[in-house]
Amino acid sequence: MNILGISFLSDASAAVIVDGKLVSAISEERLNRRKLWYGFPEEAIDHALHLAGLELSDIDYISTHGLTPEEPDVAYYEYKKKLINESNLTDKLKQKRIAFIEHRFEHETRVIKQRTPNYLATVERLNRPVKLYTHHHAHAASAFYGSGWEQCLAITLDGWGEDGSGTVWQCKKTEAYEDSMDCLSINSTLDSLGYFYGSITKTLGFIPHRHEGKVLGLAAYCENPRSYDVIRSMVDVNLEKLNFIGRVEKGLYIPHFDNLELQPLIRKYGRNDIAAAVQKTLEEVVCLLISSLNKRAEKVVLAGGVFANVKLNQKISELDNVEEVYVFPNMGDGGLAVGAAWLAHHELTGAYPDALETMYLGSEIEDDTILDVLSASGLKYKKYDDIHKKIAELLADGNVVARCSGRMEFGPRALGHRSILYEASDPEVNTWLNEKLNRSEFMPFAPATLEKHADDYYFNLKKGVMPAKYMAMTFKCKEKMIKEAPAAVHVDKTARPQIINDKDHPDFHGILTEYHKITGLSNLINTSFNMHEEPIVCSAMDAIRAFTDGNLPFLALEDYLVTNS
Repeated sequence: MNILGISFLSDASAAVIVDGKLVSAISEERLNRRKLWYGFPEEAIDHALHLAGLELSDIDYISTHGLTPEEPDVAYYEYKKKLINESNLTDKLKQKRIAFIEHRFEHETRVIKQRTPNYLATVERLNRPVKLYTHHHAHAASAFYGSGWEQCLAITLDGWGEDGSGTVWQCKKTEAYEDSMDCLSINSTLDSLGYFYGSITKTLGFIPHRHEGKVLGLAAYCENPRSYDVIRSMVDVNLEKLNFIGRVEKGLYIPHFDNLELQPLIRKYGRNDIAAAVQKTLEEVVCLLISSLNKRAEKVVLAGGVFANVKLNQKISELDNVEEVYVFPNMGDGGLAVGAAWLAHHELTGAYPDALETMYLGSEIEDDTILDVLSASGLKYKKYDDIHKKIAELLADGNVVARCSGRMEFGPRALGHRSILYEASDPEVNTWLNEKLNRSEFMPFAPATLEKHADDYYFNLKKGVMPAKYMAMTFKCKEKMIKEAPAAVHVDKTARPQIINDKDHPDFHGILTEYHKITGLSNLINTSFNMHEEPIVCSAMDAIRAFTDGNLPFLALEDYLVTNS
């Protein structure tokens, strides 16, 4: 059975499942070059079908998200009551908050009742049968099915989905589709941890839903935040109902990114302190919930944009009652296309889809296209029979090499196919390379590490084997890592590695293996190949433009080595 999955929220994407196997997936942003693009992913659908070798007429079902409860969010009424009866706010601020909540309720009702049906009408015009699932069901399914595990807990958390801002599920492979995923709780949008973290992101001067990683990086620069008690008062967790609580009645939490009342806190405590407090609070409330779910060790799978927070994922893995963690690599809304398609496959066939095998699911570049682009660029280039060895030699000599080769990665992380590579021994690289790429980051670049040596560099890898393949979790570093790869180690002595082996990353493994032969080192810097605020490069033309804009010295474009001189 051939199923086309579609997601239409931020990072709109398309994916194709053939007989339960994920064969292609791509985000619209990579094609139209508009970061985190929102809407109907027309180009992505065409590309995903082409990569799968299918026409739209070959698709048996289209699957997407958008199924919503009849009542969008009953918690609105509870919040109005709480503000009126329990709030310590002034009457003026209380009325302001009530007006805001009513406005938000009307907005989300309009989205659910108007925009979602309009989108679904566009899907139906593709003239294929359609399966529809809720937002967080699709998130949870991406993590459950992707892991391949027989049994696990699934947690989803984000800013907003049509059915709330988070869920908890008990998942188990059973004969009946209806019994395989049991939803234990749904988190209201008004209790959104995504909006909680995003409001701090905006207060700190960054763009919410895009720059939360900068807040995470800043947090490590303050060990004991003085603002913790204030920030912690904004949210809490209800262990009986298995959901979170936005303390709107206490005056600082607002289920929205805009919150001018947080500005005085920045002036009083400073940016690093506030960042550390919001990170500590997020870790604490999520870990309290998961710790309460089971007293015995259990596997936990995670999806939703909040779990792009790699330090949170590490903290979850360190819990005593967590046996192992899996994070769906495209944890944000782009991953909904895959989750919805897998749900449809399971429901329609009764069979479980294949576990995720790779994130190299996008486009690759043909030789003819490369030659056309290179000829037009005027740049010098040469084709190599063993480009992996040549790249390793350049890296060993201290050069920066951008690489655009093989099938493009699906998801937010560059995994070696659309990456910029450099030696990990130069701690100054985070400053000068970010300047070249017009980036402002507070975390170091991520390391790519040979799997056969990984235990020499990191603690506790066994609890995050799969996230470590996709840069989805930080790990505490051993002294050998701190000494040999200081460019990849943060001030809190953690790193966010991509663990490389021949099976999962054959081409990239070839480069790192050759580099190890020359240098004896097992780590390379791997950062995404793109200029600041642009999507990761997709085509040969994208690669040439980013290469020249960043004034980088070498570009490996498939088997061609391009020089910028």
